[in-house]
Amino acid sequence: MMNIKKELRAALLKEGKHKTHKNEYGCLMVYLDVAKKDWDKLQEMIDDEDLYIDKEDPSYGRETEPHATVLFGFHADVEDEDIEKEIDKIKTPKIGFKGISAFSNEKFDVLKFDVDSEDMHKMNAKFKKFPHTNNFPDYHPHVTIAYLKPKTADKYIKKMKGMEDMAIKLDKLVYSKPDGDKKTYELK
Repeated sequence: MMNIKKELRAALLKEGKHKTHKNEYGCLMVYLDVAKKDWDKLQEMIDDEDLYIDKEDPSYGRETEPHATVLFGFHADVEDEDIEKEIDKIKTPKIGFKGISAFSNEKFDVLKFDVDSEDMHKMNAKFKKFPHTNNFPDYHPHVTIAYLKPKTADKYIKKMKGMEDMAIKLDKLVYSKPDGDKKTYELK
């Protein structure tokens, strides 16, 4: 039996008429419950003049909602019920921070905690079965601290050494749908 949604998606991708803006894909994230004083202390270490700010996209700058992405790139035809069935099977994953590092592109540096979690890798593999677009073949779970101007992350990696010992708990899963709606799921 032919899968019409799969065939249509393949045809649109082939013609180059697919959506490319980051908000037009869905994303599943694990939100962290971090003590506000600890997160604020971390953010206060960053000089305002080093922050990357985009006037058209307020999601840059300081990260105000600590989270680790399980999978980005869900297509709009993924049904909520299918995601929810998989979420219902998830037990609270175990994670820890294993260091602070950064990755860069021509616009900004992403200052982040590297996440050590076999559970996060298992969740990523589980949700990859759903239609999604992802240009990064390897999964590297992380928690973004801030978006910085290019070539400024190194001083904060040194300055924040030892902050990876911050106490964290996992709070909830959030499915940010391609249309912008967000659904929250409590972890078991």
